[in-house]
Amino acid sequence: MAKSALVTGGGTGIGKAVAAALAGAGYDVTIAGRRQDVLDATAAEISASSPGVSVFTPTGPREAVLRHIERAGGIDALVTAAAAYAPVHFCDLDADSWDATLNVALRGSVLSAVEAARYMRDHGGGRIVLFSSINAPASEPESAHYSAAKAAIVSVAKSIAVDLAGTGVVANAVAPGWVYTDMVAEFVDNSTPEQLKRVNPLGRAGNVDEIANLVTYLVCDAPEFLSGTTIFADGGQTAAAPLP
Repeated sequence: MAKSALVTGGGTGIGKAVAAALAGAGYDVTIAGRRQDVLDATAAEISASSPGVSVFTPTGPREAVLRHIERAGGIDALVTAAAAYAPVHFCDLDADSWDATLNVALRGSVLSAVEAARYMRDHGGGRIVLFSSINAPASEPESAHYSAAKAAIVSVAKSIAVDLAGTGVVANAVAPGWVYTDMVAEFVDNSTPEQLKRVNPLGRAGNVDEIANLVTYLVCDAPEFLSGTTIFADGGQTAAAPLP
């Protein structure tokens, strides 16, 4: 039986690319998200070149994992790519805007990882990849809620690695920089080469396949000894000193 993977937020952007890459690697993939029409379109697109991809819009993160296990007969990999970002100045931050971002970017990731880890612990192990961001070590304007969630993901990946050590469960986080998706397309398309050079030393946004390839490595090929870490895929953005 083929190994299986659940990708939350798998209908668009990086999550979509991850789902396609894992399907191409032979995984039985389920994509979960909030918009059924988007999920259906993505599944049809991926299935044109890889085996069928299942979709559903779960009522909660625990349900997403349980439904995948029921359908696929188990879970070998979980990738939490679901995201929510709505800029809010810190002085305008309220409980609703805080909760809306944290519920998707942190709470959903953690609770789905808990459910997946329980199954993996009792069934020989598995791989968990959580999505952090370059906003974890450094904030951008109007992103206190988003940055807090992504910083917490770094800690959660460490905690999973420590608590599940020796069970075969391996957990890591991926922290992308600027990646060309709908979220940043307008900025990238209207930026000069000089402006992009200020974003990172490569002077460009990443593409979704670059991130998907990294996730596929962590799921399929990375050694068990690589666990509890966060890998920054940002074109050198966090490595570079600011330009004058």
